[in-house]
Amino acid sequence: RRAPHRQPGLVGRASPRFAAMAVADKIGRPVGAAGGGRGAKVIFDADAFARALKSARDATKPSESEEQQHLADIELWTLALAAAGILLAVRGVISPLAMLAIGYYRYGKFAILAHHSLHGGWGRPRRGWYAQGTYRRIVDWCDWIFPEAWIMEHNKVHHYRLNEDADPDFVERNTSLVQDMPIPVAVKYVVVAALAATWKWYYYASNTLKTLHAKRPGAPQKEELDEPIAISGLFSEAIRGNPWHRALAADLVLRAVGPPLLVNFAFLPVVAGLVHGGGGVPFCWTTFLNLVGAEVVTNLHAFATIVTNHAGADLWWFDGPCKADCAEFYLRAILGSTAYHAGTDLVDYFHGYLNYQGEHHAFPDLTPLHYQRLHPEFMKVCADFGVPYVKEPVWVRVKKTTDIIVGVAKHKRCSGFAIDQPGL
Repeated sequence: RRAPHRQPGLVGRASPRFAAMAVADKIGRPVGAAGGGRGAKVIFDADAFARALKSARDATKPSESEEQQHLADIELWTLALAAAGILLAVRGVISPLAMLAIGYYRYGKFAILAHHSLHGGWGRPRRGWYAQGTYRRIVDWCDWIFPEAWIMEHNKVHHYRLNEDADPDFVERNTSLVQDMPIPVAVKYVVVAALAATWKWYYYASNTLKTLHAKRPGAPQKEELDEPIAISGLFSEAIRGNPWHRALAADLVLRAVGPPLLVNFAFLPVVAGLVHGGGGVPFCWTTFLNLVGAEVVTNLHAFATIVTNHAGADLWWFDGPCKADCAEFYLRAILGSTAYHAGTDLVDYFHGYLNYQGEHHAFPDLTPLHYQRLHPEFMKVCADFGVPYVKEPVWVRVKKTTDIIVGVAKHKRCSGFAIDQPGL
């Protein structure tokens, strides 16, 4: 029997428990044999693994008061970034500090507050009102992504079809256009840089919104709908007269990108123009340029810490679905995800608390503080069961993700259930 496959950068040791536990899965089916004797049923102890992860989750749960204080701290830090950024942006000069502050404010709103609120991390009541309706959207999360569409695309599809062809965020599939471009690889990396600076409004806004239109009359077949829909392709089809694409394009303009476009790139420059006075139209172009710079900052940082979560040649693609909240589900959460530097609020904030992806995909509705405390225990369980836990600096993951995008690397392939194949 060959040894479990190992990769540089994997955290966790190869454990005899992973290679030599005789078990059956939850429906009583023998889940594999791995040599050693006729009829031997030696396999990863899936049920014990699942129980150990749940025990670690329950043992590390913060108190309610700790959760509320941590949330208040995150909201205060995010508001401070906004206040500092706006004050710097409206002074009438180009300000890189304004771009950074506003860029990270928008990132904190998206990656931390909206993400974990809409997963229900801070409770179902907050999930029910956060960013819902025009007023709350402007106050809570005034971004290119329409919140209801993101809930459908991210929470209900991506999380339960991770790194499958049905995963709307599967990077290798979504970037086939770049991979197939008849240009030098070096130029493809330049294309990736341009996409990284624009991806939220160019691709993600329309690709999430399509999930709300998937069952409407005239929708494309599933195979076509699974392909990414970027804003250029959407408007191209709309101009050609396709009714479904026209309806999606109109919805994109009116509900998705319209509010943030008006608030972030029209309202604030006009206010700054009124403050500075002068003749003509009250519009401050330096404020506008500062806000554009902030958009580039937030896109680049979000690309580095979000798009990279499940991409790289050391992570896995799966050929079909599995049930939620079972050992296979937890194992795929780990084999299809990467972690980054973690452990302190400063480090975690600037990773969007997205540096705990294995933990997050196993248990999507925890808070950032809970993930932070769960992390060392989660890694210990993985090490005890010989499950490879990938953890590398974010800049390493950016390189591995861009290698996937340009086509010089591919994900590893898993056909069938991962719990049946501990030798992969």
